Amino acid sequence: MNFKNTSMIELAVVVAQHLKHKDIRVVLVGGLAVEIYTENQYLTYDIDMVDISYQKPAVLMAAMLELGFTKQGRVYRNSSTDIVVEFPSAPLAVGDELIKEQTNIETEFGEIPILFAVDVIKDRLAAYLHWKDQQSLIQALCIMLCHEIAPKEIKAFYENEASEEAFRKLQNMYSTLKQKKLIEMPDIEKYVVEQLLKAL
Repeated sequence: MNFKNTSMIELAVVVAQHLKHKDIRVVLVGGLAVEIYTENQYLTYDIDMVDISYQKPAVLMAAMLELGFTKQGRVYRNSSTDIVVEFPSAPLAVGDELIKEQTNIETEFGEIPILFAVDVIKDRLAAYLHWKDQQSLIQALCIMLCHEIAPKEIKAFYENEASEEAFRKLQNMYSTLKQKKLIEMPDIEKYVVEQLLKAL
């Protein structure tokens, strides 16, 4: 199949729906989930989906081959597009927390199964805490501000992954950004970098 003029979200719909017809249930995670929840303020170049039906790799490979995607290393590629598809290993989890529920979003191309916004936030915060990935903190704050998800909603998770002090710092960042109405990613990034430099 030729996906030369297919957008990333449209391709994610095509892959998810095709796999569903093959009894392979996937959930969108990673960068594209961030892109969707930040309302395109963050852009990614691949599609990450977790197979929550635990199908054998050969079954997944055969289904993807029907769409013209072949496995090359960790990712699936189709020569007609630069977009790659990856299937991180199940189970679906953020930090030490297993995710038991997902949602679906309706796009102009169809439905995509995806993590709830709060779980994408937790995933990004876990990446920040464990790998010192500053961009993940910025992405998490952007989603929180875009969807008005207050820090108290992830308090237990954050304190379990880090500490009460770390949570207070996050809460202060969120409150200041909201008060100053800084909800665009470049503004959030500038503020976060300033705060992290002050903490050194």
